Amino acid sequence: MSKAITSSRLATLPARISQHRTLTVSATANAAKQQFILIARDFKDPEAITRRLDTRTKHLAEARELKKSGQIHYAGALFSDHSDSGKMVGSVIVFQAENAEEVRKIVERNMPENE
Repeated sequence: MSKAITSSRLATLPARISQHRTLTVSATANAAKQQFILIARDFKDPEAITRRLDTRTKHLAEARELKKSGQIHYAGALFSDHSDSGKMVGSVIVFQAENAEEVRKIVERNMPENE
């Protein structure tokens, strides 16, 4: 079963992870693991895009390692719209985990320190 964990601010996610809605999305192929969907919206201050781009290389390297280990099923950027001029406004990550606590720990370990 997939469960969604949403947050408008990734930096506040660990403390708030259990406060968000849970949505059933689909059955998982691996009976021992569940899928959890994290939707993290970027900050909206003027420096937000600069911080996002400054941490992007490290973030993608960490995400690739989590993908190789099977902890991430899918990840990608959220855009403001579907046009060619859409701006990055957040991220979506589908985790494979035993429970929400495992996802919270992964997110805490991999959060950019400056956010």
